[in-house]
Amino acid sequence: MKYSHFIPIVSLIGDFVILNILYVLGFVLLHPALNHFTDKHLLFYIYLNFVWFALVFVFGANSVDRNTSKKSIFFTYIKIIVFFFVGFLLYFQAVPLQYYPRGDIKYLFIVFFPVLILWKFALYYGFILYRKKGYNLQNVIVLGYSPKARELERYFHTNLWHGYRLLGFFDETIIKKKNIIGDWSQLHNYLSSNDISEVYIAWDVIPKKRLNEIVDILSDFPLKVRIIPDLDIFAFKSAEIVNYGMLPVVQINPGPLSKWYNRFIKRVFDVVFSSIVLIGIVSWVTLLLAIISLFTRSGNLFFNQKRTCIDGKVFICHKYRSMNQNSEADSKQATKDDDRITFVGRFLRKWSIDELPQFYNVLKGEMSIVGPRPHMLKHTQEYQKMVKRFMVRHTVKPGITGLAQVNGYRGEIKRLNDLKKRIQFDVNYIEEWTFNMDIKIILLTFWVVIRGQKQAF
Repeated sequence: MKYSHFIPIVSLIGDFVILNILYVLGFVLLHPALNHFTDKHLLFYIYLNFVWFALVFVFGANSVDRNTSKKSIFFTYIKIIVFFFVGFLLYFQAVPLQYYPRGDIKYLFIVFFPVLILWKFALYYGFILYRKKGYNLQNVIVLGYSPKARELERYFHTNLWHGYRLLGFFDETIIKKKNIIGDWSQLHNYLSSNDISEVYIAWDVIPKKRLNEIVDILSDFPLKVRIIPDLDIFAFKSAEIVNYGMLPVVQINPGPLSKWYNRFIKRVFDVVFSSIVLIGIVSWVTLLLAIISLFTRSGNLFFNQKRTCIDGKVFICHKYRSMNQNSEADSKQATKDDDRITFVGRFLRKWSIDELPQFYNVLKGEMSIVGPRPHMLKHTQEYQKMVKRFMVRHTVKPGITGLAQVNGYRGEIKRLNDLKKRIQFDVNYIEEWTFNMDIKIILLTFWVVIRGQKQAF
């Protein structure tokens, strides 16, 4: 068994065995006195298998291969089971099946989900064990010795599920200690005398004069060829090949929020949540602060400042005024024991109440509830010179709260490393966004505000 063509087949067979044991055999055993094989019952059994088969292909569960992760398997089957449940119930609306007790359904699905997931992970770890014993491994080599190539080597050694056996590197100079098994002149002979399945090319370290020669050699063998690109200059992790006519172009994917449906989900949540906060909280807090300002004579209730928005645009960010009017408002961050902060303002800032008017920015579509915090224009100009890829954070809407803030990076920036860490969290958020992540950040924000942060001043 050299290749993994049988993995999806074994996986699907297990699915159908579990499905029919529970929904057909289970039904027969639970109700032995009933007639289980009428035309309607047989049609129902066929329908269940057909729906499952269709969903497996729609959600790509049939394409399980060496590079499929446990997380991907788990969430793929959650989606399949949800839609299967809907299809299951729809059948009873279309075809009256009086003798399949509906009371059985709730128990069957409770059993079906964990048994199915258990089967998937048993298969997953079964193949890991199988490959640990030296079976079902693909021999691979890497052309070019570079930091990225060494990173790939570590990946192969620590991810046994994939079943790759790295035999070594080819480079200009043979160094046994670095696992370099040959130079370019030895490549053809090595491929001829060894069973190699895949070749990885560290494109950026191979001399240009050698590239055509290497490509010609590889074309003589039935190999899978993969390129190791050096994309560190970009902040995003994923890339894909798109064709402009006959010209292949590498497209850097700017994170999940580049998809319209993800932006739509985020926007709907922003509108609903901000409307509730504006009506239920901001309305009476504004009235209360307006009354207090009459007695304290602290000037305008609101502080409006130009800040950087998505795509580097400028918007007016709204806050409750927490400082006396001063000439440094657009250039200097608040610091500990800042004498510009008013007595009421210190309370507002401690509990982040001064940020509440920004829900109006969210409602207008200038901000989101969760996202990278917007900077004043002067700081945007300064920071983009100090930190590489700083402007990546402006590919999404700025937020009232963010991943950096709930991890302790808020307020005054004293050291360059603090800024770098903040940008790192912002970029991670953009790359890995999910709706669940937004909910988690919002809940953590409530906890951080209640607990208090020493950076809140």
